[in-house]
Amino acid sequence: MIQARPRFAALLQPSHGYLLLALLLLFSGCTSVNNSQKLSNSTPPICTHSTTLPPPTTPLATQPLGSLNAPGGSALPSSLLQTLTFHLNFNDQAMEQDLQHIYTPGNPLYHHFLTPTQIIDCYALSATQVQQVENWLNQQGYQITSVDSLRSSISATASVATIERSLHISLQQFTIPLLNYTFFMQDRTPTLPASIRPLVQSIVGLDNLPIPHIKLPIGSTTRHTLTNTGNCSGYGAQQTLTSGKLASAYQLAPLYRQGMQGQGMTIGVAEFGDPYDPRDVATYATCAGLPTPSIENVDVDGHLAPGTGEGEATMDLELIAGLAPKAHIIDYQSDLNSTSFSQALIDVFNRVATDDRVQVLSVSYGTGENLFSVTDAAAVARSLRILAEEGISVFISSGDCGAYSQRISHLAVVSFPASAPYAIAVGGTYLQVNSQGQRRSETVWGNDDGALLCQNEWGSGGGVSQDASFTRPVWQNGPGMNTPYNGLSAGVLAPTQPPSPLSAPNGLRQVPDVAAAAYPNIAIYYQGGWLAAGGTSAAAPIWAAGTLIVDQGLRQHGKALIGGVPEFYHLAQHPGHFHPYTDIVSGNNLFYSATTGWDYATGWGSPNFNDILQLELTL
Repeated sequence: MIQARPRFAALLQPSHGYLLLALLLLFSGCTSVNNSQKLSNSTPPICTHSTTLPPPTTPLATQPLGSLNAPGGSALPSSLLQTLTFHLNFNDQAMEQDLQHIYTPGNPLYHHFLTPTQIIDCYALSATQVQQVENWLNQQGYQITSVDSLRSSISATASVATIERSLHISLQQFTIPLLNYTFFMQDRTPTLPASIRPLVQSIVGLDNLPIPHIKLPIGSTTRHTLTNTGNCSGYGAQQTLTSGKLASAYQLAPLYRQGMQGQGMTIGVAEFGDPYDPRDVATYATCAGLPTPSIENVDVDGHLAPGTGEGEATMDLELIAGLAPKAHIIDYQSDLNSTSFSQALIDVFNRVATDDRVQVLSVSYGTGENLFSVTDAAAVARSLRILAEEGISVFISSGDCGAYSQRISHLAVVSFPASAPYAIAVGGTYLQVNSQGQRRSETVWGNDDGALLCQNEWGSGGGVSQDASFTRPVWQNGPGMNTPYNGLSAGVLAPTQPPSPLSAPNGLRQVPDVAAAAYPNIAIYYQGGWLAAGGTSAAAPIWAAGTLIVDQGLRQHGKALIGGVPEFYHLAQHPGHFHPYTDIVSGNNLFYSATTGWDYATGWGSPNFNDILQLELTL
């Protein structure tokens, strides 16, 4: 997983039938009526757009909790240009109610996912209202750079002086010499005129504290210990896990034998500031005996030129290509040089939702939840909610620093955006297989090297959210969910000011949801050689690629896609005679131990994709 650089925050802490269906649709607000596919955009909307959305009740922008009490700020240059994202008001309450119908088995609206057009008609501001916000921005001196076609946000650029004057704030920058890092944030809550305020939920981009630090967990001390040549002799050397072994261990091989290898399917992967060399990916495919991957790059924020990068994008693409070899891959790329991480997350997720081309999205990036402001986190969480309503499964790595994200002063902090309610958070395991690819053992991935700072090598991220808006979802229940933990006895603190003991459960979102191989024993081809890598950055694309194969099987049987995270909890609680997951019951993530059922280290466990498909076909 991509984990944040340690920074100041861490240091601080019939006709009747038709009538009945129509009534159900009217009651629920908006849902499509096709059981296996969404309605086309030419279908008339099934709900009436309202221009009287509930007004926002939260601040426009808050400071990240981890930045509180930052000393010695200085003014940003007044002529410096900054891009802000004005997050527009949505009927989030109606969307959440509709999602309960969409993800409740037995409900007449179960798995009736919506199209982008229907989402606009159901929940968004009117075009006139969006134009009203645009007009105000133009009057204030902003240059509008983009208007999200979902009507969920407007991006606009202005000088610092214009931003400060129009929002009644001051932007200040802070430098932490020890970490050689500088960030900025606003000094107070911004305000908008009464004519505009009901139309704007929040403003994203007033701080840039969270930023991903790209570092893969490497299994060997020397980068090219397996081999430093461009041939295939290193693929699978030293018992490293190949795509074939992963496919066998996680029950993808039986689906391959039925002709399901991803053909006709599209999977997305999000990359933030990390490019890849197509030659590395092509070599991996050749050595794995697979076709050349079909990869399409899509620029979201800026442009990433091809290059070796830090290995994250390379590993994402190679694992997806290895496990869904005939799928089309869309690589959504964002350059973070001029965009904050929060803005980039929103932009990528909204682009995926607008395009509506992928069935599954893999995300291997995140950082400590306390480094995001509550308002920025809420904006990202809404984008993930929209994807869930479209039926797109979004797998996000839960972090590689165990329960801590950064272990400064033993702060137990979960990683975001994995902790967002509609993310499918993926933890990590240590998977070992025999020569036939059969699972020999699988435990929690956890490793305490005693270091003060985590370098993405401590193990599976997991724990409880500390964001009060991320209440524990109604679908997040089952055996193991209420296992109590008291951080006081282990010296683990919650990221509050001042610190207080961590308790779990705490009534908020719990992570991860599932897990897969993450111990750094996975064969990756990078910079002309083979290495053993891993992390929850590997676990997320493994789950994403496998779920895409399951979706292919569902489509072949005229069934809807598996969809978002609530479905994975339903599978766990109603397995019948199938075994959708392998329960991980041994190991810990430096604080939380694996238990029977769900746990804070590996969620429900690792996948058995064939059983997941067979179980889904019975629903």
